[in-house]
Amino acid sequence: MQSRIRKKRCTQRAKWLRKASLACVSVALLSCTHTSLNNKNDFELMTSQLGNLCLSSQGRGRIKLLKSTTLFSYESANDASRKIWKMGVDIPLHGSELLSLYWGEIENSVARFKGNFARRIYTTIRNQNNSKENISYLKGFAHGFSQLIFLSEKLNKEGKNLCQSEYCKVGDSVLSWKTSEGHLFFDYSSGGNSSEILRFDFSNLSEEGAKRLSIYPIENKSSSNTFKVELFFNQCE
Repeated sequence: MQSRIRKKRCTQRAKWLRKASLACVSVALLSCTHTSLNNKNDFELMTSQLGNLCLSSQGRGRIKLLKSTTLFSYESANDASRKIWKMGVDIPLHGSELLSLYWGEIENSVARFKGNFARRIYTTIRNQNNSKENISYLKGFAHGFSQLIFLSEKLNKEGKNLCQSEYCKVGDSVLSWKTSEGHLFFDYSSGGNSSEILRFDFSNLSEEGAKRLSIYPIENKSSSNTFKVELFFNQCE
């Protein structure tokens, strides 16, 4: 009996030690990643995160348009040769829809969404009052994200020095950036009006890239206007 008890205690102790060892390894790995990111200066952090932009991925998303919120799961892929980014979404009770972003002419300040998911978004905005600002934000989403895709492709394949200490240039357009407390911000402006600045907020940063992207206006002209897009990258390819 005592022998069986001793064996049981030894087995339990071994299991506990294995769990403790795994926990220590996990903490050590997280600590290494955190330290590695902290050792980068702001410019190095920005270029590494932009170079690892999660363009082909699987995850979850949420779009808030005025009083309407749409939740979805998605798969995305970027076709660099055709310069098209596509996101297939699955909306509960509605099924599958597609959003395509044509970013090949972004150096000439041209970008456009297509697909039935894009039409759903436009229709949702237009069917509500005070929609003008939010249509402007949606266009800013297309242009700003196209600029980020363009910069990511250039950094990965051609290494062109398009970014400086506070901004990146795409054609004649300027995309300002900064880092703050675990976030990397890119601000897109379609003009001089500060209320039309759309922020691309990358967070949950890691060596492999950001795990979350939130897109929202820095300011609204009225409290009734609401625009926010969130993408959670569960798996990047």
